[in-house]
Amino acid sequence: MLSSDIRELLQAKKDVESAYWEMVVDDAREACKLFQTIFTDTDGEDGYVSIEVSPMLAYDTRRTTEEAKRLCEMVNCPNICIKIPATTESIISIKEGISQRICVNATVIFTLPTYEAVVDAYLDGLEASGLIDLSRVTSVASFYISRVDNLIDQKLEEIGTSQALKLKGKAAVAQATLAYKLFQKKFSGPRWEALRKRGARKQKLLWASTNVKNPSYPDTSYINPLIGPDTAECTYCMLEELGIDWNAVGAQLELEVVGSFKKSFQNVLNSLQEKA
Repeated sequence: MLSSDIRELLQAKKDVESAYWEMVVDDAREACKLFQTIFTDTDGEDGYVSIEVSPMLAYDTRRTTEEAKRLCEMVNCPNICIKIPATTESIISIKEGISQRICVNATVIFTLPTYEAVVDAYLDGLEASGLIDLSRVTSVASFYISRVDNLIDQKLEEIGTSQALKLKGKAAVAQATLAYKLFQKKFSGPRWEALRKRGARKQKLLWASTNVKNPSYPDTSYINPLIGPDTAECTYCMLEELGIDWNAVGAQLELEVVGSFKKSFQNVLNSLQEKA
């Protein structure tokens, strides 16, 4: 969109945020059209475009739920996916979105308990939908990787023992491997089989933030992790024995990331205000 078009839109709207959402929705709608062929050819398996609810609503269940529905209706394309942060408050919003056939990308997942809550929200949403045919309901769970190592490595350096230092750079992959084991467990068994028979698709597990933040680690640290499930479980437990509180790590990272999203969102609004 040209600067003149932005200025014209801003002048036509009562507030900057309304203008922002109109621009975002228009762009998302056009992107959905570009990916429509992929969406159709893969029978809805791929070809989605994500648009996220305002980060300002991350800890407001009701407004996040309403915003997800509003954005989905505004874009009005079958391949639109709504990003919802997996905060404690928004887990219910994920379930509600799924129950209303909204494609949800659950983001800001840093720990196994949060991931399990997201999967359960997806399964609960499928069951609450009342649909006989569940084949058109889809979801993604975005599990963050490198930020976990970044924070836990700092804590291991503070502990300073040889055992602690040997575990640097191993926490994120160990946890991700256990998350995949949890994925396999959740999408098997009687509960899942009952949903699968109604056409349900597995919620995709997406590894997010796989860029290496520590320059001393190889670029492929998170792309080709050569680690087995048993080793991962051992590493995970060893970190706990050293005093690493996974829930505290997740809570801190969630606050940091949601905070950065809020700051970026506000910066965009401020920039638009300057153009008005």
